[in-house]
Amino acid sequence: MTSNKSAYKFFNSKDQKKINRRTFFRQSVGCTSFLTLLTFPGIITEVLAAKEEKSKEEIFKELEAKVEKFMPMYRSCSQPSFAALNEQFELKADQTIPALMLFAGGIAGKGETCGAVTGSLLAIGFHFEPINQMEMKKAGSSMKYGRLFFDRFTKEFDSTRCKEVIKHQLELSTKGPNCIEVVKKAVLIAGDIILENS
Repeated sequence: MTSNKSAYKFFNSKDQKKINRRTFFRQSVGCTSFLTLLTFPGIITEVLAAKEEKSKEEIFKELEAKVEKFMPMYRSCSQPSFAALNEQFELKADQTIPALMLFAGGIAGKGETCGAVTGSLLAIGFHFEPINQMEMKKAGSSMKYGRLFFDRFTKEFDSTRCKEVIKHQLELSTKGPNCIEVVKKAVLIAGDIILENS
């Protein structure tokens, strides 16, 4: 008797939020999907296992392929390095950040900080810094990992300045500066830091 009264009270309440068919359907499907996943827990573990099963070498090959895909699209070093890391590690950032073009050619074409460095550092920031301020305990770690990236890149190329990196590349190869190789190396360094510290 009491349950009938409470049901009547709920359905005839003035405070009740109106619900249309679309909302009802969306909530019903979501609830049904969740219950299905609970019924078959193997589905969840298989999906998670598939993500975890990739070796570092496989991830690195995927990163290199992404750089090769993005370099012709963006024709700079900053955007492809960021885009490859963003896609690989699902950073949830916009795939294209037009302002990154400003960092091409060593910041506005001045030969300063290499675009592969700025693009990779941006990805490290997106990965390690909290999106909302409720996760403040994580805040500040991007500085630590940014420095680590900076040091590893400098060890590899003797500098982070575009002019110096190109000069270093010329010393190693008679073919001329090969920016795609610099971007690949930067992305692999950043990817390694993300994998090691996640």
